[in-house]
Amino acid sequence: MNVKILVISDSHGYPGYAKKAIEKESPFDILVHCGDIQDSISSITGENPPYEVKIVRGNCDFGNSLPTDEEFKVGFLSVWATHGNAYNVKYEESLKTLKEAAKSRCADLVLFGHSHYAEIVKDKEAGITLVNPGSICYPQVTGDKPTYAVITVTDDYEIIPEIKEIGEDL
Repeated sequence: MNVKILVISDSHGYPGYAKKAIEKESPFDILVHCGDIQDSISSITGENPPYEVKIVRGNCDFGNSLPTDEEFKVGFLSVWATHGNAYNVKYEESLKTLKEAAKSRCADLVLFGHSHYAEIVKDKEAGITLVNPGSICYPQVTGDKPTYAVITVTDDYEIIPEIKEIGEDL
């Protein structure tokens, strides 16, 4: 059976758009928040959500005990979630550092945030897919809409990532 992963990042204490993305994309199997939540995850998910929740600490998440990284499996695939600030993902050539770290962790799928810039990078040679959902609250480019990612992992472990915008229909 396919696994659907909803990935959000950089909500910065404003849960409204994240809640709308959850409502629009439900049902799904796993919610991953890639940091800078600046609030409790229950402000977004409510208590006892019907899906698995993974969350990592961002550079603006002061004074909490969230992990800096989260590694988990989807079938045979290895997934690594991190905020990205430790890998300088905002700067030129920065994904090189993130890819090297992913290789050392044997990750097939890397989920990260920090830059507020949504992107999907498939490194076929390394066998790694990198997904930054952008910011669910403050997109990088003025005038852009808040974004999130939906990733489908098929029965044969194909990774199908998609960036979506919070539109007027929400």
